[in-house]
Amino acid sequence: MQMRQRELVEAYQSAAPIANVGLALCFLKGVKKPDSHWFNPYQKILFQQNARLTVSQTCAQVFLDLAQDALLPTWVAPLVDLDLIKAAAE
Repeated sequence: MQMRQRELVEAYQSAAPIANVGLALCFLKGVKKPDSHWFNPYQKILFQQNARLTVSQTCAQVFLDLAQDALLPTWVAPLVDLDLIKAAAE
């Protein structure tokens, strides 16, 4: 079932303190790059929705296909938010 935007934001805000504790534990255990998405699934859903508003799913998939086949110029990679494009393609 699709959550409404307001419900999703409220769920994200409720889960944020738990995610912060999870991140702190990861840092204490020596995890190099912990991701808050691991502890707050609503954050990932919100990020994905925002990504799709920025980049269409089709365009993101075409970009990823071109990147996988090494058909993009080298100067493009530093200018693009790859996480945003991956989220939009999902």
